[in-house]
Amino acid sequence: MKRQLLVLAATLSLAGCAAGGGYASAEYVYAEPVEYEYVVPVDRVVVVTRDVLVTRGWTVYRVQRSGPNRIIWARRGDDQVVRIFATPRGQRVAVRGLLEGRDRDDRGKHKGWAKRGQPRDIITDIDVRLKARG
Repeated sequence: MKRQLLVLAATLSLAGCAAGGGYASAEYVYAEPVEYEYVVPVDRVVVVTRDVLVTRGWTVYRVQRSGPNRIIWARRGDDQVVRIFATPRGQRVAVRGLLEGRDRDDRGKHKGWAKRGQPRDIITDIDVRLKARG
């Protein structure tokens, strides 16, 4: 009986986490078609992306390695997060982005993160800088 209650509690807890919010999964970002692709090293994309984000007022707080991919995390205040994905594809690097925001009525529950679309202005600025050097 105790074991069944523990399993039930764990299942409900996991279901609550999955339904309750958190950051959007990156899987659908990788599924989208690539619009921006460059013949530069992935490290160059990371440096340019960090520079663009800082210039635009974002705070870069994490550069994550996920296999060959690099994910650059940045935030503006407590309500906006942007992730830029740099994916090596042979000699090329694909660049994609995801902007997320938190609803104001969240009341500190750490839920309520929602996809706000692609950060077109940031990606365009990265595009201009990478083409200027390449």
